[in-house]
Amino acid sequence: MGLLILLVIIFWGWAEVTAFIIIGGEIGGLLALIGVFLTAVVGLSLMRSQASTVLDSLKQQVTRGETPLAAVAESVSLLIGGVLMLIPGYVTDGLGLLLFVPGLRTVVGLAIMSQLFKSAQFRKFAGTSGSNVHFGFARPRWSYQKSYDDTIIEGEAEEKPEDPSSLPRAR
Repeated sequence: MGLLILLVIIFWGWAEVTAFIIIGGEIGGLLALIGVFLTAVVGLSLMRSQASTVLDSLKQQVTRGETPLAAVAESVSLLIGGVLMLIPGYVTDGLGLLLFVPGLRTVVGLAIMSQLFKSAQFRKFAGTSGSNVHFGFARPRWSYQKSYDDTIIEGEAEEKPEDPSSLPRAR
């Protein structure tokens, strides 16, 4: 396993250097270096804009009483895509940009989550046992009951410190 990881790291480094040399040969070394930093800024702005959309979807699914698997999967993909965009290199930037594509990020996020829940170490870390995992995803430990009372009470509140002498004494 260690040898495989070492080979992946060596191949990844070779791919990043090769891509930088090819792009630098076409547009110039300084512009290629500036491009690496610009992709990090673009990645951060994409992550910020897309994350708000995903969080809104997550809130809507929770309020409807649904399990928000798709929204959580999208947020996992956005997080990984944002990290990849921050790592210098054009190959990592390309992979990070792929994780910002809406349909693809859901599929990749679900695949990552299913692999995580298959891992015994992750289940131990997350506090889920094997009996709590259903179709590769953890069952929620909470239940949501929809309230049909739509009464809204408007007003103002202010916190006042309690005076210990005014509290009733315990007998």
